[in-house]
Amino acid sequence: MPVRPLYCEAAGGWLSVMSDPARRALIHATGPRAAELEELQFTLGEGPCTDAFRSGTPVLVADLATPGWREWWPGFTPAGVAAGAAAVFAFPLVQGAIRVGVLGLYRATPGSLSPGALSDVLVCADVALLLLLNSRAGLDGGGDGWAEDGWSDDHARVYQATGMLSAQRGVGLEEALALLRAYAFLHDLTLDEVASAVVARRLRIDSDETGFR
Repeated sequence: MPVRPLYCEAAGGWLSVMSDPARRALIHATGPRAAELEELQFTLGEGPCTDAFRSGTPVLVADLATPGWREWWPGFTPAGVAAGAAAVFAFPLVQGAIRVGVLGLYRATPGSLSPGALSDVLVCADVALLLLLNSRAGLDGGGDGWAEDGWSDDHARVYQATGMLSAQRGVGLEEALALLRAYAFLHDLTLDEVASAVVARRLRIDSDETGFR
């Protein structure tokens, strides 16, 4: 996967998991400045990552010092500029009904990402989405994934189960989530109950007979 244009054009970035803008956890930052930019958005409750997660679409700010952005994010814009971000780009980790976090990048000088770099980061966001789901499900070979307190989402097991079912059935995340919901409806169970059974490997949703093992 070509990544050179992305790393040449961005000064740094971060990856956060979220269940809503107020419930998020920083998974990785390239340095203190990137971590500070994410922490500012969490503390202030506003910023490109918050908006990207809510809308499900990328938020691309080529010049954070533009007056319009200060009106849009009155707290984050001056704080972000003071922290050293001249441009900020936020990409939601989303596919269909699944939203698990945001990939953020910043530049120390104003400017947009080139088409090549934008293409690279969109691919990285797709890969990060799958890695987050698979890591939580223990499918990446890393054992049990992150500690439970690493992601404060009440429905984290739904995301885990969706990733597991996607891998088992070879289907997309949206279809996997639809299968979980259909099973819950047919068997008069909550989605959390079905997800917990899938994650505990007590339930495998096959194309024919299904049930608890």
